[in-house]
Amino acid sequence: MKNRITISLLLCLTVLSGCWGRTELKEIGIVSGMGIDKGKETNFEFTTQSIYPTAAMKDVKPTSIIVKTSKGDTIFEAIRDLIISTKRRQNLQHIHSLVIGKEIAEEGVIPVIDLFIRDHEPRLSMDLFLAEDKAKDILEIQNKHLPIPSLIMKEAVEEHESLAKAPQMKLHNFYQRLVEPYSDPYLPIVHKKNDDFEVYGTGIFKEDKLVGELNSIETRGMLRVLGEVKSGIQVVQLATTNEKPVNISIEIKGSKSSLKTYMKNGKPTMQINIQESGFIGDMSQKIVLNEKTIKEINKLYEEAIEKEVKQSVSKIQKEFNANIFDFAGTIRRSENKYWKEHKDQWEEIYPTLTVKVNVKTEIKATGLEEDMSLEGTG
Repeated sequence: MKNRITISLLLCLTVLSGCWGRTELKEIGIVSGMGIDKGKETNFEFTTQSIYPTAAMKDVKPTSIIVKTSKGDTIFEAIRDLIISTKRRQNLQHIHSLVIGKEIAEEGVIPVIDLFIRDHEPRLSMDLFLAEDKAKDILEIQNKHLPIPSLIMKEAVEEHESLAKAPQMKLHNFYQRLVEPYSDPYLPIVHKKNDDFEVYGTGIFKEDKLVGELNSIETRGMLRVLGEVKSGIQVVQLATTNEKPVNISIEIKGSKSSLKTYMKNGKPTMQINIQESGFIGDMSQKIVLNEKTIKEINKLYEEAIEKEVKQSVSKIQKEFNANIFDFAGTIRRSENKYWKEHKDQWEEIYPTLTVKVNVKTEIKATGLEEDMSLEGTG
């Protein structure tokens, strides 16, 4: 009986006792954002955007944020050396955004992300960004409307679901693309605008090196092929009997994509199929929206998507030679015999691969019932 009581007491002590290895909140800096640039005196320049815990618990203000920079021949050394300037250890468990400087991205990002994959503190769900120039410049932005800039940056790229002009990339997704064969990663680009920042466009990588960029429109074409467009605005121009065409905004309400391959003259051809639907959001002039004009607008909608997708795919495939799309996997699954015979030549085959784009769109509604009777020059 006594043995049972003793065991019960020991279990209670284990469960109810505090964390023996705890660190007091006031003794650490909570890192919200990080930036990594190429150093001048050392390999790396490491910038952190940290929250003062005591100030943050009362009220989140710009003064609650402290930005510090350290240097090191490794990322780990640079992080530890932050203790010299911050007088406290840095907690990496709550990082919202990791910004990679352009120069370091062009040299290769494996040394940058290696620590964050190995270390137990950083979360693999943090968002990654490519700085237009230096990551430090982004993290040093002071703006009273951006109490925690690195958090706002993360939220900004999430809001791009309604724009489709920048991708979202988590650390674990980036790493997965990095290690998988015939797959290359990409990152959203963050641009400094005076005392603010904007997120748009895409940095394209070949293995772990930055090889080129897509603008916001080319990014939307890429995201369409990846099946990651959830919303956005597509503008088309409808010719009229007047000299001035009508600008029509189509709000994207659904977009799906699929890849297929077929053999032609002994070589594979890729076919990208896009299915998309939308609503007419607004028009620069009043026109009669009858069956004829709706059909014309829908055709323009299809042509605009096809043009965007072709431009993006061609740039990524021929100019950057980056495996952003699952072309290799599609061929392997559909034409396994060909793949086994030619997979070792994939890097030579890929840039010359014929790609076809097939688009089917549907304009579900015009937005206003009375549009059908508007007078104008159809």
